[in-house]
Amino acid sequence: MAHDTKNIRNVSLVGHGQTGKTSLLEAMLFTAHVIPHMGKVDEGKTVSDYREQEISKKMSVHSSIGHLDWNDTLINIIDTPGIADFTGDVAASMRACDAAIFLMSADAGLEIETLKIWRKCQLPRMVFINKMDKEHADYENCLTSLKENFKDMTFVPLSMPIGHGKDFKGVVDLIDGEARYFEDGGKKIRKEPAPADMEHFEEHRTEMIETAVETDEELMNKYFNGEALSHDEIIIGLKKAIVQGKIVPVLCGEALENAGTFLLLDALVNYMPSPSDVGSIAASDNDGKEIMVNPSMDESTALFVFKTSIDQFAGKLSYFRVRRGTVSSDSELFCPAANKKMKCGKIFKIVGKTLTEVPKLNAGDIGAFAKLDDVHTNNTLSDPQNIIKLTQMELPQPIYNLAISCPNKKDEEKLIALLQKETEEDPTFQIEYNAETRENVISGMGETQIKFILDKLKEKNKIETETRMPRIAYRETIRKKASAEYTHKKQSGGHGQYARVAIDVKPIEEGQQYLFENAIVGGAIGKGYIPGCEKGFHEAMENGVVAGFKVVDVGIRLFDGKEHPVDSSEMAFKLASRSAFKEAMKQAGPVLLEPVYELSVYTEQKFVGDILSDISSKRGRVLGQDSLAGGIEIIKALVPLKELQKYSIDLKQITSGTGSFEIQFNNYQQITGKIADEVITEAAKFNEEE
Repeated sequence: MAHDTKNIRNVSLVGHGQTGKTSLLEAMLFTAHVIPHMGKVDEGKTVSDYREQEISKKMSVHSSIGHLDWNDTLINIIDTPGIADFTGDVAASMRACDAAIFLMSADAGLEIETLKIWRKCQLPRMVFINKMDKEHADYENCLTSLKENFKDMTFVPLSMPIGHGKDFKGVVDLIDGEARYFEDGGKKIRKEPAPADMEHFEEHRTEMIETAVETDEELMNKYFNGEALSHDEIIIGLKKAIVQGKIVPVLCGEALENAGTFLLLDALVNYMPSPSDVGSIAASDNDGKEIMVNPSMDESTALFVFKTSIDQFAGKLSYFRVRRGTVSSDSELFCPAANKKMKCGKIFKIVGKTLTEVPKLNAGDIGAFAKLDDVHTNNTLSDPQNIIKLTQMELPQPIYNLAISCPNKKDEEKLIALLQKETEEDPTFQIEYNAETRENVISGMGETQIKFILDKLKEKNKIETETRMPRIAYRETIRKKASAEYTHKKQSGGHGQYARVAIDVKPIEEGQQYLFENAIVGGAIGKGYIPGCEKGFHEAMENGVVAGFKVVDVGIRLFDGKEHPVDSSEMAFKLASRSAFKEAMKQAGPVLLEPVYELSVYTEQKFVGDILSDISSKRGRVLGQDSLAGGIEIIKALVPLKELQKYSIDLKQITSGTGSFEIQFNNYQQITGKIADEVITEAAKFNEEE
């Protein structure tokens, strides 16, 4: 039976790798009786990590979805990967959900990937401090770390551990003062009053209650008048502050032992926002006018596709969030991106790889369609009588590129088709043919992501691949004015070919690319031949005179020429113009330009010195440095693209895998000397091989 919008919670499990997200989902599903027993990542038997690579590598590569019912509330949960290379799935889960659960390891504390995700998260959130049974587990230290790193947030403990490390026995609910001890591997829970000698208990409980009453004047007066607050009053006060983003609740436990799971599920129902609490989101109507979409079950249907996967049995699966109205089996919906109506067929709810058919879903719920070939990630589907388009997700841009080919050229076409399918499942992975460098280039978030994809293709399709650093699209330009003329003359019986052109060339403002001036007077060249001249100049600029790269930022003035009444043609003037440009460019101080990118590096303070030194060794120019929340430093610099081709690997080595970076094209800058000579030599070798 479909749940009402107000009784739905959509949460994303996020955090650094190895914090226990997959195990926590397992514990939640087991506690709610969705699965009969808890599987383990090390044994390859969890609901979430069901793909072959995830089982063999013992790590999450893709996000996975589960759902459960708890206290008459539907909770949809998305388990996300914790490795930076798969951050696209984290971003997509944030778009599908209304809240995030950040996991921390009680022994490791706050780790870099958690900090990076926190910085980008715009949702109400809670923290679950996991692995309380580890030798160096320290709840209070984790709590202090959160408060120190995120000074703009108020962290409020809702539960506390009973013991640490091997002495960890259970957790205490700070609202009721009730202890919950796990027994029989988490299959049983024993309830007792909280131990009388618990350190920090009264301190944290007082802190929690005082935070709860701050949101409600009536509660505040009642509390400071010495009246006891009821369980429900505390919950109401806390939820207001949590939904408004004023406070972050903190819970704890041990997922593998199913300790703390009951309290976590209670907290999701009690404190995390429903789609109704979140309210309206931005969209545009069929005329492009901005509108707001309310999560009402009574309005026309609109849903958003946030993820696509290719299942070996079900085929293509489109995962969606119903943003408005209801969607039923065989609903006819309109997709603006495909510009067509489509019948959506069966609707499924998902638990890992298990699909369960349902008749309908209401606003706020998450489900999947199968075999909708024309629907892709980031698409909107809506009522054909009320077409809208929801705002697309902003996914992280790829930062690691490789040129790819097959030793067996017969496999190349098949390889490209398979790689295109991979872009469906992970939009942060891309493939395109670069006509300028004549290469197929794959792009992704890092070496690990691309290796996973290529290994999968090799195992499943027996396709061998070769990769290398892509050729860089250098540019050529000129630094001074020059003139040239050229006469194209050819006689081969019958009509010949004749055209003469005279031109000036000059440097123009960076970024203008090309400027043409027709300065012909007296009809030296007929107007009908001028387009042929321009075509010739454009063709000549495709291959410069230094190393054969595209020419930019050149102004051309055509000031004289001559035509023949019989032998002239557009083709003749095109050929003459092409040769005239080449001659003029040789005399105009031709130079090589290389692409320079703006690099933004996110790192801990202790690595700043090494990163600055490395940027300097890469011919980079530092633009500035700033401090962000969570103890993260951001360094901005301009660095040539050639030096950044392996930067994801270099930065991983410098920061022990904790740093991250983004790049964006900035401009082209001149190169000379040894670097230019190397580029010219490499270009000549490539052209000879081609």
